Amino acid sequence: MTRLPRLAVIATAAALSAVLLAGCSGGGTPAATVTVTAPAPTATATVTSTPTEDPVAAKAITLNADGISVTAPEGTILAGYFDGAQPAIDALTAVLGTVQPTFLAAGKCNADQTTYDWGSLQLTYLGSDASADKTFTLYAKTAPTSVDVTTALGASVGDTWSTYIAKVPSSQPTRDDGTYTSVLESVTPGGESSTEGTVVTATNGVITAISVPQDFNADC
Repeated sequence: MTRLPRLAVIATAAALSAVLLAGCSGGGTPAATVTVTAPAPTATATVTSTPTEDPVAAKAITLNADGISVTAPEGTILAGYFDGAQPAIDALTAVLGTVQPTFLAAGKCNADQTTYDWGSLQLTYLGSDASADKTFTLYAKTAPTSVDVTTALGASVGDTWSTYIAKVPSSQPTRDDGTYTSVLESVTPGGESSTEGTVVTATNGVITAISVPQDFNADC
């Protein structure tokens, strides 16, 4: 067997190593790099519901010929003029608030009487016992603010007389002295006379008072 010289062996090994290194280090095309990008998160819309408040029932007081009709948040309350004062006081307090009554001793045009005064509306009954079975009267004297106060035909203190009187039947008695004008809008059933009922009065063309039940022919 022929032996290679020592230097030749070393040279051959070095050449072989170079070839192997060349193959590993890449004389060819490098492999492609794949980049994976995660999809961006999708925004989620948040819907906030706004609670709907219950509508507040309108407050109103209607002065009818036979009694009052009070519209309150609890419902409609009816109180007849001959059913005693307490039911009417309770109904009006529900929409107008609490007031302290005042007592008026007998005078020329009145007997002993008690009055509840809410500003836009007064309730008066004879004596001092609201629970007694007696009639009461209502008197509107100022324009209503938070609570509408009207008659069955829509009269309200502060309204124009000409607009209101056009709704009243021409057969109803009226009075006009040039400054003060009044009409008996309707008659109260069971009243003391055929001229007792809802009386509406105007001053210089503007409604200034509503009284019920009142005698249209009374001089006081």
